[in-house]
Amino acid sequence: VEKSFELADGVSRAAGWPDDAQCRMDPNRPKDIALADSLLGAKLVVVSAKVKKALDDAQAKNIEFLPIKIINHKGRVASDEYFVLNPLEICDCIDVEQSNVEWNDLDPEAICGCDALILKESAIQESLSVFRLKNWKNLIVIRRSLAESMLSQGLTGLNFLKPDEYMGLG
Repeated sequence: VEKSFELADGVSRAAGWPDDAQCRMDPNRPKDIALADSLLGAKLVVVSAKVKKALDDAQAKNIEFLPIKIINHKGRVASDEYFVLNPLEICDCIDVEQSNVEWNDLDPEAICGCDALILKESAIQESLSVFRLKNWKNLIVIRRSLAESMLSQGLTGLNFLKPDEYMGLG
């Protein structure tokens, strides 16, 4: 996918999204053929049509679902009912001091780790249920109530952490 870096910047990619976008199953894991509702190991956040429906039903706003095919070990389409999840909203809500963030040496505007991710609730608009964080855009935040709802629907492969349990790469 060209310009895939734009997905972390909240840039809409719907226009010009390739019809042949695909993720391949890991050739080093030939027995791993089951497809969960959220695929671990993908560089991008890849979710099933069930996750898309759950987010649509919850009326989550400003999210793109970019279609992507899952290719199995034999080079065949295992599923064409998956999407790259692309939240377009970026929220400036990290409490930098309380989180004790570690800034990226190569990009002084980017966070690469913290002691605990502390969010300023007052800075998060009530209407935001899925969004990216300013200065840490590769993270996707989902409101707890929505995450709990998704888990209660039996969706598989989802992994949610409370912000204060997240420390990032640092």
